[in-house]
Amino acid sequence: MLELLRERNFRLLWIGQLCSQFGDRLTQLVLIGLAATHASGSTFTLAKVMVMTSLPALLLGPFAGVYVDRWDRKRTMIACDLVRVGGILALPWAAAAGRIPFYLDIFLIFSVGSFFVPARLATIPDIAPSDQLGKANALFTTSGMIGSALILLVGALLVERFGAARTSWLNGLAYAASALAIAPLRNRAARPAASEEAPPDRIAVEIGEGIRQLWLHDNTRRIVALLALLVGGAGASMVVGAVMVQSALHSVTKDIGFLSLWFGIGIFLGTLAHGKYGTHWPKRRALGTAFLGCGFSVWLFIAAVLALKSGVSASFSTGMLGFFVAPVGIVTNTLVHEAHPERLQGRIFSSLGVVFNLSLILSMLAAGWLTDRGGRGLLRDHEDHGAGDPRFPRVPHSGSGRCSRQRLSRPGRGAQRRLDG
Repeated sequence: MLELLRERNFRLLWIGQLCSQFGDRLTQLVLIGLAATHASGSTFTLAKVMVMTSLPALLLGPFAGVYVDRWDRKRTMIACDLVRVGGILALPWAAAAGRIPFYLDIFLIFSVGSFFVPARLATIPDIAPSDQLGKANALFTTSGMIGSALILLVGALLVERFGAARTSWLNGLAYAASALAIAPLRNRAARPAASEEAPPDRIAVEIGEGIRQLWLHDNTRRIVALLALLVGGAGASMVVGAVMVQSALHSVTKDIGFLSLWFGIGIFLGTLAHGKYGTHWPKRRALGTAFLGCGFSVWLFIAAVLALKSGVSASFSTGMLGFFVAPVGIVTNTLVHEAHPERLQGRIFSSLGVVFNLSLILSMLAAGWLTDRGGRGLLRDHEDHGAGDPRFPRVPHSGSGRCSRQRLSRPGRGAQRRLDG
């Protein structure tokens, strides 16, 4: 895989991806920190914030894929990064202004991300040899996941120490660095001539073509069904797990960051194992094993956090989850690249994102609502059970702790109602 990095174009895109994912993960931590301080302990509020990060991909994803197939992909990625720089720098002020500006800014940031991701994914076949696509996807997946895990750890400590407002400046720098890395990229794929571009009234037809291609092809149809189930479970686990960790281990973002590091370690080990052994397996067998492992790992994580309150056990189960998640991204991306022509891949990945985000949104809202209505007692019992344990310091609520020293991270009751309402 390392020989791919000797190729100039591949190396530039790879660096740009790392910087962009640095910004993506840091954005999530800033949002978690703001939600925790403005509406402490509300799973449904966190669910609504996370839904706003996924809703743009659901609404704009198919359109983004169609336009990505028409536009210059390098310029699209640079424009997306620059817009996100402005959006993330405005996020603390939007949060202080109230719920509507806050949600609108989140929507803007992740709307441009709906164009960036298919543009990056569709660029990989342009710069990697066809016989190296599997290795190229493995390298992007591995480095992206490991880099994300490391920045989640560092970013969690930054948000815990300095608060969300100051951390957002570093977040903006990450997106700016991504744009600078991609700028020298030489995209070999030719943009369609004006005479070859479909007129605007054919946008719906092209969107339908992407969705139809997902359904008609046997392999991608199975991918859609499996990813819908997996992402649904991931969405519920993401929202409930974050509040569960905050309540049981008594921190805002610190423990989430450490668990993310172990998730990245699991991704790394899982990718190495898949590269050495899994590539010789049939792809269906590799995916089936990965999905079973993911389910068992989630069960272990719940037991570790709620029953054992053990950071060691939680870290082990999170690393195990990463180990089994790694092959899913590698195999599914490779299957899509192999199954569909390059000219359709932008809209194919965008249509796949529709399924992904619809499952994610529905599962997050359902899990958040059910937890706030019927599951808060369980979390409170576990929180009270560990309240006297010196190993687990309590989460600093508004009025105490460093996160409350900034105006944007010290909401009064009115500010909490604005976000929680």
